[in-house]
Formats: sequence, C-alpha cells, structure tokens
Amino acid sequence: MLTAAVRDLHLCHPGEFVTDVRTPHKHIWKYNPYLTSLNEADSNVESIDCHYPLIHHSNQRPVHFISGFTAFLNERLGTHIESTAFKGDVHLSEKERCRRSLVYKLLGEDRPYWIIASGGKYDFTNKWWDSDRYQEVVNHFQGKIFFVQIGRGDHHHPPLTGVLNLVGRTNLRQLIRLVHHSEGIVCPVTLLMHLAAAVPAKQGNPEARPCVVIAGGREPVQWEAYPNHQFIHTIGALPCCLTGGCWKSRVLPLGDGDEKDRPEHLCTNVVGKLPKCMDMITSDEVVRRIDLYFNGGVCGTRGNAAPKVNSVACIPEWTELYKDYKLNQANALSISLEVIRNIPTYSGGYAGKGIIICGGGIEYFTNAWVCINMLRRLRSRLPIQLWHLGPSEVDGAMRRMVEKLDVECVDAIKISEQYPCRILSGWELKAYSILYSPFEEILLLDADNVPLAFPECLFEWTEYRKTGAVFWPDYHHLKQRSEIWAICGAPFRRGPQFETGQILVNKAKCWRALHLALWYNAFSDFYYQYIHGDKDTFHMAFLKLNQRYAMPSRRIESLDGTMCQHDFFGNRIFQHRNTDKWCFETDNKCVSGFLFEDECRSFVHLLRKEWSGNIDSS
Repeated sequence: MLTAAVRDLHLCHPGEFVTDVRTPHKHIWKYNPYLTSLNEADSNVESIDCHYPLIHHSNQRPVHFISGFTAFLNERLGTHIESTAFKGDVHLSEKERCRRSLVYKLLGEDRPYWIIASGGKYDFTNKWWDSDRYQEVVNHFQGKIFFVQIGRGDHHHPPLTGVLNLVGRTNLRQLIRLVHHSEGIVCPVTLLMHLAAAVPAKQGNPEARPCVVIAGGREPVQWEAYPNHQFIHTIGALPCCLTGGCWKSRVLPLGDGDEKDRPEHLCTNVVGKLPKCMDMITSDEVVRRIDLYFNGGVCGTRGNAAPKVNSVACIPEWTELYKDYKLNQANALSISLEVIRNIPTYSGGYAGKGIIICGGGIEYFTNAWVCINMLRRLRSRLPIQLWHLGPSEVDGAMRRMVEKLDVECVDAIKISEQYPCRILSGWELKAYSILYSPFEEILLLDADNVPLAFPECLFEWTEYRKTGAVFWPDYHHLKQRSEIWAICGAPFRRGPQFETGQILVNKAKCWRALHLALWYNAFSDFYYQYIHGDKDTFHMAFLKLNQRYAMPSRRIESLDGTMCQHDFFGNRIFQHRNTDKWCFETDNKCVSGFLFEDECRSFVHLLRKEWSGNIDSS
C-alpha cells in the first residue's frame, strides 16, 4: 500500500520530493523508479514513520486501503495526493519479465497456472477457511486448472494434493515473479490478494489478474476489495458483521501471550473451527466465482493444465516415525523394518531437474560460491538451491549475492518446523535436502566440489536412466565383519564404499531407499558409530532395499587434498577438495594437476571484493 502512496505522491507533486524507504520487505521496492538513495543522517533528510489511521474509519466511510498511507501523508506533508491507480505499484525488470517462470524451471515446460494460498498467519486465525474446502476447489478443476500452492513455511498452510506445493520454497521476490506469470489467484484476505492487483501481468494474460478472495465478515468490503476481484464476503448477513467488518483476530486463544488472545479479540460466532462468516462460504461458491472469469471470457479455454500432480509435501505422516527411539544393536533392525513397512508410496508432486548444494558459514559458503560460479561458467541453466542451517550460516547479504546467479537459498531449519527430522546438523542435511527439495531429479554436490562437466548431460547418461541413481566410489570397502550388516539386516556385497561429494538420483525411482537413508541419518547418533557419516547411510539403504544404482568403474584419482571422480568413459568430471577447501581469509595453495585452478581462485578473489566475510544472524 505504501508503494501506491509513493507513486501517487510523485505523480501528483512532480519534482517536489525526493523519497527513499526503510522496510524489512525490500524486495517489494526493487526496481521502483520513485526511490532515490538517501542518507538518514543528512540534515536535509526528514524521516517519517508512516501509518494508516484511516483504517479506524473503514466501517463508517467508503475508503479503501489504497488510500490509507495517502491520507496520512497528505496530513503530514500538507499535500494533495490523490490515487492515480486502484492498485499498489510493484515493478519488474525487463530481465524478470523475459525470464521463464519458476513453474517452468520445476516442470521443464510452460503451463498456465493459478496460485492458491490455503492458510494464513497464526496471529489472525479468523481469516482461515477450511483446508478441506480448498481441496474440493482444487479437485473440481483437476485437469482444467493447474494450481500452485504457496505460503510461508512457518505459517499455517495445510498441504493440498493435486497441486505443485511451493510452501516455504519461495522468497518474496520469487513470489512476485510467480504472481507475474500466473493467470489467477485464490486466497483469503492476505498479501497475495494485494500482489494480485499490484504486480503487472505477463503479456498474453488478462491485464487485470483474476482473483477470488474468501473474505467472510472480518473486514469491510470497501476497505479491501479491488474492482476486478471476486470478493466473497458475508457482511450484512450476520448480526456480528451487520454494518461492517468485525475485525476480530482469532477463533480460539492460542496461549502464546499475544494480546490477540484477549476475549475482545476472539470470534463469538464459531461453527466447528471456523468463524460462522467463513463457514457460510461453500466450496461450490468459490468454484462458481472462478468459473465467472472463464464464462465471461476474461480467461481463455481451460484444459491446457498440467496432468494430475500430488503435493510435494507428502511426507509429514511418515516423520512421526522419528519419535525418539532408543536404538541399540538389539532393537535397531526390528525398528527399521517397521519404518520400511511404513514408507509412503511415491505419489508425485516433484518435478524437473535441479542442483542442490549444502553449505553455509564462512568456510562452506566460500566453497559453495566457487562451485556455483563454476556451474554457471559451464553454462548450466539448471535451478540451484543452496541449503543451510539457519541465519547464522547464511544471511541476507549472502542470499543476495547468490540470487544474482539464479540460486535460491533454503533454510532447512525453517523447513524442519513443518517437516521435522530428529537430528538435522551437518551430514544429515544432505539426505534431508534431497527429499525435501522440489526437484524430482537431483545432482547433489558438496560445497567443496568443483564440477568440470556440463551437468545437464549427466541426467542423460544411459546408466542413470536405467537405474535412477549414480554413486561414485570411495577409497575403501565396507568390511565384511563390520557390525553394520547385521544392524541394518543388509546382505554383504563386496565393493567400494560410496563417496557422496556428488550424488545423481531420481526420487521417483529411488523413493524408498532415499527415505530409509534419511531415517538412518535421523538417528545418526546411533548409526554413525558403525559407519562413516552420510555416505554409508545411502550405501546401506540401497543395499537393504535392493535398489539398483550405477557406479563408474574408474577409481578416485588423488591430487593433493582433492579427490577426482570420473564419468563412465573415464573422463574427470568432479574435483572434490575434501581436505583442501577454498579459504576466504588466507591464500589457497596450488594443487598440481587441478584443472581450472586460476578460474576458481578468481571466484574467491571476487567473493572477497563483494563480501565482508561477516554473517549477520540477527
């Protein structure tokens, strides 16, 4: 809403003001033409704490949220700002407009889609609608409209089936680009509704983006509704919202100490778990409102949607098996057999090919930076995710640096709030990231790995396509007398251990083995006593379930501090600097025989120029 006020300030008073903003949501303002970088300490700069007190009159006056900040600035500055457009003012760069959608990156082809948000924040549960009804809407349009589910991972967003689930997997700028490419939106009263109006439409899509809002009776229609939206409300139908919105916050107290738990903020007309104003809205009504856009001709003919896709978030029930078993040599096998029996069947929802790198903190971020730059030097266009463990490992500055290379940072700690893992620290993150990434086919690389081959080609290998997995050999073999064979109940098979500085895997083909590997890692405090880290968890899981995999025959070529791995023709394709990692603070020694060493050193030098080496975890 503030973007609208700044736009209208400059359009109504051209040349009179120079403006800048301070906000925790800077992505909203990217490419905004009305901003000029200002120094708050400058004596000529005035700082204004912006508010919208007009909201307190929203039940009595015909005013929209779009005028909230404008009215405040008019009073504060003595201006005469008027609204010039009935929407916020979010801008995209030319590169963003030309870029393929995130859906294309995940599915490998462009598909028309609608975005759906089926939950909300815990501080305003009065805005929630029944997730089963959202599911009924999705089911009704199966094969006609392809839905992409979004939302923050730390908010309430029950996973839907038959959708592409991106909950917790987009940052704000990615969400804006996702909205730009979308044909329509279904949501409660929330940020997404305002983005539906504010974000420019992709060329060829309706200029005024369709949006169906499930609003109920909490907020007055005139304050929230946009002219082209289907704003489904119940104002005037209930005594509690007879002449305007009730503005209540919650259905039941949450016991979190928030003032929204106070009786005056709780809904007094509840049906089941919903406010009656939301319960009165049926899934049939939402379907009818969506149909209006098609029947009226704003949206084109349906039927070009994606085939049936199940939710990415299809694992939570299984994670209940992470309860704190006290594993020992006597019970580990019987418990793991129960786990294996309960591994869910693969139901889809993952799509496309992608690269995962696990690496945070100064040391591993430095190495990941080299790896990422090398991948882009090889002209790989695959989406890359950099997984890390919390803000102490990757901060905003680090995120912005890799975003320029089209890399998404994923905080596994946030993901684990929705999909828990008993232990999630170092090596365990590799198995976790493979299962919880949105990709179906994955090349996982250790941060200290330097790829030498165009990674897209790896997915076309005959050996990979036959088996669904490629692992590379380590120096040593698991010993036949090792206790791990009996603990896992796996048959002894002679051969090299896995070296998991790189893994190529298809989740659809290796689903059960990947789940079992994650379970072994979730109990790393027990299993790691008998094996060496994550690499042997994959090895034992694939052997236990008799899951096929391929392995190049050429053994490791050793350089100083570096393991070189090869393709099936014996060509070097990875240089894993496992004991001589790239260092941010000191000079890196020369390694005889290391390919592209000068290029890698230049990437480290570039990092030192662009980054202080400090991590702000506040």
